[in-house]
Amino acid sequence: MSASLAWKNVFHHKGKLILSVLSIGASLAMVLLLLGFREGLYAALTAYVNNLDVDLIATQSGNEGVVSANSVLPGGIHNELEELADAREAGHIAVAGVIFTSEEDKSPIVLVGYEPDSGLGDPWNLGAGRYSEQDDEILLDTWLAQRSRIQIGDTVELLGRKFEVVGLTRGTTSWMASYVFVTLPAAQEALGLEDSVSYHLLRLNDRTNLEAAKAAIESRFPNVKALEPDQIADTDRRTVAAVMDRPINILLFVAVIIGVAVMALTSYTSITDRLREYGLLKAVGARPLRLVIVVVQENLLSSSLGIVTGVALAYLSAALIIANWPQFNVTILPESVWNIAVLGLIMTLVAAMLPIRRLDRIDVLDVFKA
Repeated sequence: MSASLAWKNVFHHKGKLILSVLSIGASLAMVLLLLGFREGLYAALTAYVNNLDVDLIATQSGNEGVVSANSVLPGGIHNELEELADAREAGHIAVAGVIFTSEEDKSPIVLVGYEPDSGLGDPWNLGAGRYSEQDDEILLDTWLAQRSRIQIGDTVELLGRKFEVVGLTRGTTSWMASYVFVTLPAAQEALGLEDSVSYHLLRLNDRTNLEAAKAAIESRFPNVKALEPDQIADTDRRTVAAVMDRPINILLFVAVIIGVAVMALTSYTSITDRLREYGLLKAVGARPLRLVIVVVQENLLSSSLGIVTGVALAYLSAALIIANWPQFNVTILPESVWNIAVLGLIMTLVAAMLPIRRLDRIDVLDVFKA
């Protein structure tokens, strides 16, 4: 009976219901988008490492990230590393953060020099054109090229060298930096690395010997750290999180407070508008607990609609953001949706408790006054 009454009360004023659902949905969508923005930022910055498809990455000790550090290792230790790790394939890459200058503006980029013949360290998502084959060729991120009004076949200048744009990559940008790819010799010359590289990439014959391979490499070369790609990505993620997590967490906290306030206001006005109805129920013998159950059910119903609306708004907004501003990668994870649903229900219960005291103060005699 109470569920039926709550249903009728919620849908009695459809205009107010729509406004309440949209308000709740907007506040929850804001939380989801902030979580998606943070996850998308981390995913974009660690995308290169996560797509390397290697077992071990040999890096300079103390420089254990790709985006967050600049590793420099001798290229000559390549064969010995391969032998120590019992690797079936090995390659080298040179990576550095630099500034890309065009006629339009200046943009921070992550320059990657890879070996086209090895198949290790090359771009994982080629959107248009082809891979670099010569030392005077370059692959740009699609968004970076669009922003700088550069097309395939154009010539760009980077670190004092001229390159022909032969391909455009996708999924290789964030609002912090974009990935740009050239051949390893071109990167070494542009970065002044000479016979050095940034990282050695290793694919092992037997992954069960992973720990033994790490120990052998680090024992032979004390200044070298052998790490799995996940460990490198985690280092980059923690470095970025140290800068970004605090402001995002503050915004998340504000969004949660706004959500509770919206739900509390919705619940309060709902009770205030129906004081006469609740008074009538009380007059005919409805116990206070029954009234509380009705109010909680009304709030759960409206908030459930708000949660569904919020998730839909978040996904729609994320799609629109990515379509119009691809540098802002918004990745909404299923677990984030689940957490938001749980958070929304908790916020509903908290919000419902705030105005329930009004029910205890209802004077039955006031109900029958003119």
